[in-house]
Amino acid sequence: MDQPATTAEPLPPAADVPPPAVVPPAPVARYESPGDALRVVVTVVILVVCIFLFIRTFAVEPFGVPTGSMAPALVGNHRETLCPRCGYPVVIGEPSNGDRSPDATCPNCGKHGIDLSPTWEIPGDRLMVDKNVFNVRSPRRWEVAVFRCPVDLSKPYVKRMIGLPGEAVQLIGGDVFINGQLQRKTLAHLREMRVPVFDLAFAPLATWQPRWHVEPVADDPNFPAAANDTPSKPVDETILRTDGLVLDASGKRPSLGLTYRHWNLDDKQEGPITDWLAYNASQRRRPAPVHDFLFTCDLEVTAGSGRFACRLGDGLDSVRAEFPIGAAAGEGVQLAADRGGTPPLQSGFKLEVGKTYRLEFAFVDRRAMLAIDGVEPFGPLDLPAPPDVYPQRGQVTRPLQLGVRGVAVAVRNVKLWRDIHYRGDGGDEVNGTKTPYQLAADEFFVLGDNSANSHDSRAWKIPGVPERDFIGKPFLIHQPLKAGHVTVNGGAKAFQTVDWDRLRWVR
Repeated sequence: MDQPATTAEPLPPAADVPPPAVVPPAPVARYESPGDALRVVVTVVILVVCIFLFIRTFAVEPFGVPTGSMAPALVGNHRETLCPRCGYPVVIGEPSNGDRSPDATCPNCGKHGIDLSPTWEIPGDRLMVDKNVFNVRSPRRWEVAVFRCPVDLSKPYVKRMIGLPGEAVQLIGGDVFINGQLQRKTLAHLREMRVPVFDLAFAPLATWQPRWHVEPVADDPNFPAAANDTPSKPVDETILRTDGLVLDASGKRPSLGLTYRHWNLDDKQEGPITDWLAYNASQRRRPAPVHDFLFTCDLEVTAGSGRFACRLGDGLDSVRAEFPIGAAAGEGVQLAADRGGTPPLQSGFKLEVGKTYRLEFAFVDRRAMLAIDGVEPFGPLDLPAPPDVYPQRGQVTRPLQLGVRGVAVAVRNVKLWRDIHYRGDGGDEVNGTKTPYQLAADEFFVLGDNSANSHDSRAWKIPGVPERDFIGKPFLIHQPLKAGHVTVNGGAKAFQTVDWDRLRWVR
């Protein structure tokens, strides 16, 4: 049955809704007087100063390097310009006594008479020094340290650690002997201590042809070629390019060898590589021949199947690194001495066509070392190093040779370096030279990298630095400066700017 319709009940009236509350804006800090604002600023400044003083006192502290005793790793107050012949940077130390020659010599191409008198004096490197590291451990050999000098407590010194407590230190032939044994560097140490000799990228207008000669390639096991007086000829433009060296033995030519000759472009003659340092423009000490070298390059393998090899010599012995390329190229990378008695080292690594590799090859401290893309495929190859072998080494004018057999490669960014040669002759340099110097149980023997112009443990009346006098270890060159130039109204204006290429960690 249908239900009757009903009438809906009316809804109750809506309650009054209060309007939303208005939130007042946040109060703005106001100071009742200028003194309140000044008090806040002073408080912040004091806090910042306290933090700075705490860090400086207990953690790190900046130090300046005014002198060039650690050049070229650390440079003091100096002047610099570019070589007008090859464009290489020429850096000359500013001596404290003002006795500076206005002329400089390019360390790369050897150009004389470069005038630096119009240039500005540039402050030396600024170092950040870790003041706690030697509270945790003692200084280590080959690392740089800041300390109070036992003969001059008025200012801090920075040198390199050579002799450790209780050791007998002697310098023989530019190398360090401890308790009668040669102390050999690692490749990591050498990267920190190397001194430039030649850079192919900075070519003079006359090109580098006189410094590279094509040599006959000898048969195994003396690949690429022996450093001797066999017939040779300067390279031509097919080998020496603007961007590097091209060695092609993948076609009709079965093999090709190159020898670097340390050729003086002005005197037009071959000469020995010495410890002469361009930084010491006013240094009159006779240069000493050196025997320890490092070769670095970028190697691009472009074609073929065979081998690439390089050799370094120290005036008595030579070592070679051979790199197999392709399927029929041998068993792997090899590091070997040319004279018998030292077993070669070998790994299964091979180079591949179409790839580029970063090579570092060293013969330093009678030790051969090799790294490919920063990785050492095997340990170092150590040759015998009794002290009586050092007088037998002749002057080195041809330290480096390259060779290819059956392959084509491009060798770019070619650089030749030398190791620090610690001098033991002349003047009052007697400590640890003619006879060993015996260190006490808490003393260290320290030397400057710029051995021909460094006041260090060799000459001090108190040669040993007590461990308590060490301040800390530099870990960063944080403010290296160089000269900059800008053109204003048609004229060149000089100024100082940060040298970003030298901003680096100190290992």
